[in-house]
Amino acid sequence: MIKKLRTKFIILSTVSLLLLLGIIVVSSNLLSYQELVRKADMVLDALAENDGRPMRMMPPEKTDLREPVREKQDRTDTMHDPLWEGRKLSPEIMYESRFFMVTLSDEGEVTSVNTDSIAMVDEDDAEDYAELVADLKHDRGFIGDFRYLKIDPENESDKNDTCVIFLDCGRNLYTFRNSLLINCVISFMGLLVIFIIIVIFSKKIVKPVSESYEKQKQFISVAGHEIRTPITIIDADLEILSMEIGSDNEWIRDIVTQTKRMTALTNDLLTLSRMDEDRQQYTMIDFPISDVVEETVMSFQTLAHSRKRVIRAEIAPMLSYYGDENSIRQIVGILLDNAIKYSKEGEDGSCEDILLKLEKKNHQIILTVQNSSERVDEEQLRHFFDRFYRVDESRNSKAGGYGLGLSIAKAMVEAHRGKISATAPDQKSVKITVILPIK
Repeated sequence: MIKKLRTKFIILSTVSLLLLLGIIVVSSNLLSYQELVRKADMVLDALAENDGRPMRMMPPEKTDLREPVREKQDRTDTMHDPLWEGRKLSPEIMYESRFFMVTLSDEGEVTSVNTDSIAMVDEDDAEDYAELVADLKHDRGFIGDFRYLKIDPENESDKNDTCVIFLDCGRNLYTFRNSLLINCVISFMGLLVIFIIIVIFSKKIVKPVSESYEKQKQFISVAGHEIRTPITIIDADLEILSMEIGSDNEWIRDIVTQTKRMTALTNDLLTLSRMDEDRQQYTMIDFPISDVVEETVMSFQTLAHSRKRVIRAEIAPMLSYYGDENSIRQIVGILLDNAIKYSKEGEDGSCEDILLKLEKKNHQIILTVQNSSERVDEEQLRHFFDRFYRVDESRNSKAGGYGLGLSIAKAMVEAHRGKISATAPDQKSVKITVILPIK
């Protein structure tokens, strides 16, 4: 249990940190990529407005550094140039940018190529890029490391032609990819370091729970063994009193009843103690589980009738299972005993039938026991398999239970690598489902 708790803590902490780092890395690099695309589109728009000539992008007050400062009003008017309004690009970026232009006819044929502003692309390469872009529906996008923009020239004679400007974004994309790789590596190393720290300190974090659990196991083990001795003495003395006074005595019958209850409690405590210390012995064999379940149901029919209950069994025939036969008998017995004790009685004292099903689905043996009950909420269902847990309204001392049966059944099911769960299908009944995998 403690190992599972520690493992869950490590997994939860690691997954939470992984999600946080993932969000940070993805969001930061997404913003960087969007900024890269935004700047590339701004340069492409500026080139499109100047017919591919970057000189016009230089603000007038920057064309001659030796020119005296203009009047404030002139400088204000210049800054409102439509080419620069709302933009934050440096004028120098126009001279740093590498680009080429290709004009396509309405039929998609190349009519002109301009590669004067780039050295790494010749006319043949430019035509190849243009043919790829001609088949694309979007006006903007990436072809390799080039950002392209399709525009319609203002010249009316060429109104059916399409001009495509390709901007080289190779350096920016290389920087972005390199930054992304560095961020991922740093995040991974950070995650690895934090994971190691979590593993180291998780033992200390769960230590209080571990100590409490160990004390509980020690108490259960000691209590089980210590209670057994006085019960054995009481039982022996009771036999002597029964021979002298007679077994029909009211007080003798009461002592017998309570002694049996204490004996059952002691046996449950010792069983839990063995399971906690992994001393429970299981003999794994192939056995006819259908016959075992049917025999167990038959053995509980008398008890059910004495309490005005009816067990209705739907058992698939000829099912075989590899496991511990005695444990399976005990699991079925616990579920039936639990259903008989806590079935809700009607006004006339009768109860709805207790339904037991055994079937095979998808390489799994599925056992379900369903009985009527008082209204059970989700919070109560979550605690059904806790030790010593009893629902206040139904699991009282009159029923004779101590809240250990289902916890023992859960331990045995898990020992067979199965699962057990409790549900309330219609809020008027409780359904216990056991799923046992078939090897």
